[in-house]
Amino acid sequence: MKAGSDSSGHRSSSPFQRYHGMVASIDEISEKSFDYVVIGGGTAGLTVAARLSEDPNVTVAVLEAGSANFDDPLINVPAQFGRHFGNPKYDWCLETEPQKSANDQVYKWPRGKTLGGSSAINFFMWMKPPADDIDTWEKLGNPGWNATRYFDYSRKVESFHPPKDEAAAKEQRQFFRPEAHGYNGPLKTSFPNVASSCEKSYHATLSKLGIEAAKSPLGGDPIGSLMAVSTLDPDTHTRTYAATAYLPKEGRPNLRVLPDALVHRILLEGCEDTEVVAKGVEFGHGEKLHTVKANREVIVCGGALKSPQILELSGIGDKRILEPLGIKTIVHLPGVGANMQEHNLAITVLELNPAQGHVSLDMLANPEFTKGQLALRAEGKGMFCSGMQSVAFLPMSSVIGAERAKQMIQSQKEKIRARISAGEIPKSLQEQYKIQLERLESDNNGDCELILFPGSIVPSFIKEGRNCVTMVSAINLPFSRGTIHIKSADPHVQPAIDPNTFEDTFELDVLTETFKFNRKITHTMPWKDVISNEIFPGPDVATDEDIHNYLKKYLETTFHTIGTASMLPRELDGVVDPSLRVYGTKNIRVVDLSVVPLHIAAHTQATAYTIGEIAADIIKGKI
Repeated sequence: MKAGSDSSGHRSSSPFQRYHGMVASIDEISEKSFDYVVIGGGTAGLTVAARLSEDPNVTVAVLEAGSANFDDPLINVPAQFGRHFGNPKYDWCLETEPQKSANDQVYKWPRGKTLGGSSAINFFMWMKPPADDIDTWEKLGNPGWNATRYFDYSRKVESFHPPKDEAAAKEQRQFFRPEAHGYNGPLKTSFPNVASSCEKSYHATLSKLGIEAAKSPLGGDPIGSLMAVSTLDPDTHTRTYAATAYLPKEGRPNLRVLPDALVHRILLEGCEDTEVVAKGVEFGHGEKLHTVKANREVIVCGGALKSPQILELSGIGDKRILEPLGIKTIVHLPGVGANMQEHNLAITVLELNPAQGHVSLDMLANPEFTKGQLALRAEGKGMFCSGMQSVAFLPMSSVIGAERAKQMIQSQKEKIRARISAGEIPKSLQEQYKIQLERLESDNNGDCELILFPGSIVPSFIKEGRNCVTMVSAINLPFSRGTIHIKSADPHVQPAIDPNTFEDTFELDVLTETFKFNRKITHTMPWKDVISNEIFPGPDVATDEDIHNYLKKYLETTFHTIGTASMLPRELDGVVDPSLRVYGTKNIRVVDLSVVPLHIAAHTQATAYTIGEIAADIIKGKI
C-alpha cells in the first residue's frame, strides 16, 4: 500500500496526514545522538523544538509520553469541551492530595497527555495577560522578561484571521485591535463563527452593572468584558494546536518526534560541587528501557505538573525529598516543585427560560440533533463552529465595591505583615506578596474572572428538553502556594500534588464574593429574563458559610498551574535563571509554564507558546 492511502487503497484526504511523517520509530531514537533532546511534546515543547530545527544543521528529538492522536475528531472538532477529561488516551488523569483547608477534599486535575499537550484538549481560549503582570517577572530578578518582549513574541506565534462579516462581528461584540495580533505565525486564531444567542443579553447586563468592554484584550489591557478569540481555523473549522501548528507541513528530517515515550530520568555527569552536564535521557517505550544521547542540551517541557517530577527523578531537587526515596541528590535545589500557583473556579448552572427560545450546547446530547449540527459545520455554521467567548476580568472593587475591596485588601496586608514578623513567610515569598498586594491596590487587575459557558459544564445535569448555561466564578491572583513532589523513584507513580487550596483564606473570601456577584447578574435585567432557575448549587446554598462549604467541595482547577520550576534567583528558591537554564547544570533548561514565578490574570495557553518562542531565540543566541 502506498503511503498516505487508506485501507481501500484510496488516497487519504485528511488534512492531518502530512504530520504523520514527523513521527519517528523507536529505532530512529534509541541509542542515537541529537543536538537537542526535548522532553515533552506539548505546547511549549513542540514550539521550541520546531524553532530550533529551523536550522538544518541542528538535530532535535522530542519525547512525548502520550500518543500522537492525529486525525482524532475528539481533538479536532470544536465544541466538545471537557470530553477528554478522565480519558487516559488524552489526559494524565491526575488528582491532588487531600486538601487540609478544604475539608480534605481531593480534586481532579486534568492535563494533556498527547502530542500537543493541553493545547489539544483545552477550551480553545487565546488570551494574554495585563502588561503589568508580565513586568512583575522582570522585577523579580529576570532581566528582559517584560511586557515588551512578551507581546512581540506572542505575535510571532499567531496568525489571526479577522471576522469576514464585520457587521455580524459587531453585533456579536467581537472587537479587536489589529496591532495586538500577529498575522504570520504558525498558529491560526479567530473568533468562533457562531456565538450563543444569549450572550448579547449577558453583556448588556454586565454593562448595566458598570462593567464595560476591555480596552485591549490582547494588547496588555484586558480589564473589563470581552469576547475571546479561539485557537480555531476559520476555514476548516477545526482546532489549531501545537502539533498541527508547529510540526512542519513539509516534514523536516532533522526533527524527530517519538510518542508513547515516558521519560524516566535525565542522564547526568558531575556532582553537586561542579557544573552538572546532561549526557542524554533514559525513557521507556513499549516494554523496554531506552536511552537517547544529547550533544548540546536537554530541554525539559513536561509542564508545571510533570517537569518537577522529571527533575527530581534525575537527582535535581530538594535532598530532603529525594534521599528518603533512594535517589542520589546531584543538584540540591529546594525550589523544584515549590511555589505552585493555580487559578481556581466554581460554577453556577442555570436553566434557560424556554419562553426566550435560546438553546445551548446541551442539545448535542441528542444524537439526531448532533448529526444535523455536524452537517452544518462544513458550511461554517451550527454549534460545532461555536466556542466559549464571554469573559470579564475584574478588580475586586467591581465585584464588591471600592470601600469593601479596600478593607479586604488592607486586612490581607496586615495579616501578611504579621506573618512576616512571625517568621512564617520565607524571604522567597515576601517580594511576591508585596507585588501582589500592589497589584490589588492599583485597582487595575483581573483578580476576579467571570466566564459564561454556553451549556451545562457538568454532563450529569444535561436532560432532554432542557437547555442550561454555566456561569463561572474564578480567581487569578492566589496567595496560597502549593507543591508537587515525587512519591516514588518509579516514574510511573504520579507525583503528590498539593496546591494548598484555601491555605490563605483571602482566596476563599474573594471567590465567595465573585460567586455572589454572578448571582447578582442573574437577578439583573435583561439577563434575569434569560434565566429560568438555578439548578446547581441551588438556592439552598445561601449564606456565606453555605457558599464556603460549597466552594470547598466542588472547587475546580482551571488547568493554569505555574511556578514549580520558578525563574527566580537561586537564593530565593529559584530553579532556572533568566536564560531558563537549571541552576547547577551546564546544559539543562526548563521551557514551560513551570518557570513563571508569579501568576497572571489570563488563561495560560498563549503564555506557554510565548515562552517556547522566547526560549528558542535564547538558545539560538538571538537574545
